[in-house]
Amino acid sequence: MSLYQVDKAIKMLTHNLDPAPFQRYQQDRDGFLEGFDLTADARNALRRADIVQLYAMGAQPFILQALGMRLSNEPDIMAYFPKYIEIVAPYGHPNYET
Repeated sequence: MSLYQVDKAIKMLTHNLDPAPFQRYQQDRDGFLEGFDLTADARNALRRADIVQLYAMGAQPFILQALGMRLSNEPDIMAYFPKYIEIVAPYGHPNYET
């Protein structure tokens, strides 16, 4: 698996002015994930929107946090941030280096 491909998929869902990719992901996750070079585990984690599994795999925490916010419909980063830290805490503190 290319971790770059995981991050690329997440970034496409979270940092895109075009709402179409996120809408497609919500309606047809398998269809959205076509074309990404992913292991079965990565594909399943993205299909399930498993933030914890994606974090444990090493997904970039900043864009992963944005995915969690988007999926939870939480528009306020300051309100979502403590929730995000709590769910990923078993895997260590996020490293926001790029």
